[in-house]
Amino acid sequence: MSTSSGEIRVGVIGAGGMGARHATNLHSRVTGARVAGITDLDLSRAKEVAGRCGGATVYESEAALIEDESVDAVVVVSPDDTHAGLVMRCLGLGKPVLCEKPLATSAAAAREIVDAEVEHGRKLVQVGFMRRYDPQHVAVAGAVASGAIGRPFLFKGTHRNLGAAPGASTESILFNSAVHDLDSARWFLGAEIEDVYVRGADTAGTGEALDLQVIQLGMGGGRLATVEVYVNAGYGYEVDAEVVGDGGTVSIAPADAPVLRSGLNAGRSVEKDWLERFPEAYVLEMQRWTEDLHAGDVTGPDAWDGYMALLAVEACAASVASGVTERLRAPEIPGLYRKSPSGASR
Repeated sequence: MSTSSGEIRVGVIGAGGMGARHATNLHSRVTGARVAGITDLDLSRAKEVAGRCGGATVYESEAALIEDESVDAVVVVSPDDTHAGLVMRCLGLGKPVLCEKPLATSAAAAREIVDAEVEHGRKLVQVGFMRRYDPQHVAVAGAVASGAIGRPFLFKGTHRNLGAAPGASTESILFNSAVHDLDSARWFLGAEIEDVYVRGADTAGTGEALDLQVIQLGMGGGRLATVEVYVNAGYGYEVDAEVVGDGGTVSIAPADAPVLRSGLNAGRSVEKDWLERFPEAYVLEMQRWTEDLHAGDVTGPDAWDGYMALLAVEACAASVASGVTERLRAPEIPGLYRKSPSGASR
């Protein structure tokens, strides 16, 4: 799948902060692909990003971009509630798509994508769980896979934001933030989530959302995970991960920022958001996806990973409502996806 120049022609749906980042990475930091088109509800924003990407074509609608035969593959970075429909449209035309998380706004809608892809007979969908490409996360996963810590039994994740997005709700925090950590637990431990228990607190005192959530996971093989998600941490954006095994532990190394000692204080800077924290991960994610397109394969987090993460999210939401542990009834995995979350054959 490439033009006479050997490049994949990519269309980007969404020109906000994340869409603009993907587009500019494709244009200036990724080899083997180019930005062929961009669309956004705000066409002036799409035109501005297109101008920074070599004058890519600006489309007036998502459908026009997806259906254009001069677009080989699509990146979906539009609002969450549009993801499933746009991915299904791409599948209908047999076009590969990288969809930002969440894959859908319900597990049922994600399952429809899985079923459509299975019927198609080839994996075409990748989900934007970019932590799987972050060098620090990859180093931890590599240490676990090597056996350096023995058998892994516990994943501990911390996910803090400077401040909650406007209109954030308890459920939106699960769908937009915790979904990353739920995927990380599956990835690091190579096991499926079997039950969840969630406690939360409204630290902002708004009565609108539990902005601090502590999630306990029971996982296959007797493994465990704990996740703290705090979207009003107030000091910056920070993601940490540790895996505990029966022969040692491994965790993400401290940030590379220098420690400044001045005025009776010692400290380092903290990123303000995910765009600052994961710049290299986004480039590596897009580069690997491009290489996979040339090879006709999907090696990154796939539609099944997106679906399983959403099943866990919905179980977490049910636990918040019920106040008790909620079990997941994991469905049988279709043959198309018969790999563990870590990528090894089951």
